[in-house]
Amino acid sequence: MNSMDIESKKFLGQPKSFVSIFNALLFDGHPVLKPEYLKDENSELVMNVSSKHVDIIKRYEDGTYLDLFVIESQSYVDPSMVARVMEYESVARMRYICQNLKKHVPMILTVALYVGESKWNAAKRLS
Repeated sequence: MNSMDIESKKFLGQPKSFVSIFNALLFDGHPVLKPEYLKDENSELVMNVSSKHVDIIKRYEDGTYLDLFVIESQSYVDPSMVARVMEYESVARMRYICQNLKKHVPMILTVALYVGESKWNAAKRLS
């Protein structure tokens, strides 16, 4: 992991920074999500025989909602990023289902935050 990835992960892992990203993207900057309702989640996702870690994953529990929010900091253009995010979310859902059979499956929202210097020229969504 390069130094830009490390610094991004450190900054984005702070609860206030983390909710600011999602509030800006989902709620037009209104402070709907609150940092005090975040809890760290295990970032390891086991896929087949390999193990991967997402950069930052937090569980949001405020008594009404239970959701998982993920930030994946990306320092270079990766054409497979959209598919990787889909795979990460699927594995996270399966892990949650296996561990919490009596609870609902949480919504999982992933933001891939590109911090590289060149223009992003790969897919931004599945279509």
